[in-house]
Amino acid sequence: LVLPAISQASNHSLVERAQCGCGTSFRQLVEPHLEMLHRIAYRACGQTELAEDAVQETLTLAYERLGQYRPEAPFKSFLAAVAVRRAKTLLRSEARRRVREGKSHPAANLTGPEESLVGDQVANQLRDALLKMPSKRREVVLLRLDAGLSYREIADARGMSEGSARVLVHMGLKQIKELMTKETESLR
Repeated sequence: LVLPAISQASNHSLVERAQCGCGTSFRQLVEPHLEMLHRIAYRACGQTELAEDAVQETLTLAYERLGQYRPEAPFKSFLAAVAVRRAKTLLRSEARRRVREGKSHPAANLTGPEESLVGDQVANQLRDALLKMPSKRREVVLLRLDAGLSYREIADARGMSEGSARVLVHMGLKQIKELMTKETESLR
């Protein structure tokens, strides 16, 4: 199901109605972005359940913070920025919980076709590479790769210049490539 894009004017009108308590308007604002939100959350935390929680909490926080939305920026940018921060917060909370419990839950090993295994390994390498980079760089890379935001949208969402967004994304992608290349070479 592909939903039509909503214009900025329509966004503004929907935001105003949602701020007045119209749940239907809020649903119309967020539905086109749910898949993107899940991608961001999963990439940030690497756990399906945690990603689902992050998306749910993102929607709650976005609704509560509609007053902070700036109409000149795309609503997608606003949602994506909330999702990145929420997923990061939940991941930290999960790590603290595991430490408190003193237990680690090893990742489930998938049995199946070789492609599935290779795909999982690449996904894990990518997540590990993202976790090794500074948080500001990781956040802009997630906004670029998973949210598909332009450099201008990333700059608006993160409160930085477009040039800074470009540099951080470039450095992040370069770091991912280097780390994944080293990992692949060490497996040979």
